[in-house]
Amino acid sequence: MTAKGGSGGSAERESSGATNAYLPTDDGIDYTYERVCTAGSQDFMDPGYCVQLNAQCDARADGMLVQWIEVNRNTSPPTETATGRSGCLYPGQPPVPPTAETLEEAPIIITLTEFESQPMVAAGVFSQPDQFGLRNAHSNLYAVADDQDFTFEFQNAQIDLRAWPVSYEWSYGDGTSLTTANPGSAVPGDGFDTETPTSHRYTETGDYFVQLDTLFAGDYSVDGGPWLPIAGLARVSSEPHLMSIWRSERHSVAETCLENPSGVGC
Repeated sequence: MTAKGGSGGSAERESSGATNAYLPTDDGIDYTYERVCTAGSQDFMDPGYCVQLNAQCDARADGMLVQWIEVNRNTSPPTETATGRSGCLYPGQPPVPPTAETLEEAPIIITLTEFESQPMVAAGVFSQPDQFGLRNAHSNLYAVADDQDFTFEFQNAQIDLRAWPVSYEWSYGDGTSLTTANPGSAVPGDGFDTETPTSHRYTETGDYFVQLDTLFAGDYSVDGGPWLPIAGLARVSSEPHLMSIWRSERHSVAETCLENPSGVGC
């Protein structure tokens, strides 16, 4: 949905009746909007976010919180820039494009795009045994991700933002993948052939690069105000983790290596 904006200026035009008429000036700036709770949500959408965010629009029933986006038609192609400001739309009420004054008064919204732009530290990926495993045996892989806090200036306000990991998407490098809410953990000893919620069993020898994407939820506070949820989850990719998978062989022998130094396995 696009609404016409403008600076509200005027241009003078002389009519045939020698009367001056004043027409609005088209400054090439329009505004469009999108729902805050679904903006940039990709495949993730928690209906609870919409209920919580839309609750701010309590002037009438069924209000919907939207964020305004400036469309500049003076460039080719036109550019779209998030204003960082929001407004409320209600059923049966046409959208009213914002002015400079209403944009200043509107609440600030931190979107998923702004959330993902923060310098979040990716989860560390670890394995037992360290970067090594045997074919058809469990290799324990686990992640270590921390809660994180950020403070920055946005739209002339101080934003406090906090993020925490909620989901882990594993790709083991052999065509298999797994999504867990559990990051896994180290187990006693070297972890050899120990099945865990995040372990993996490779069926072929070779070198594999394990990929991990961690999804972070977040909320934010504007100038020390109440904490508000961010719609959507930020995806943060970790550095690939190398796993070298070998095979083991069993042989029956009658002599020790001291007795037969050239024997199997000596």
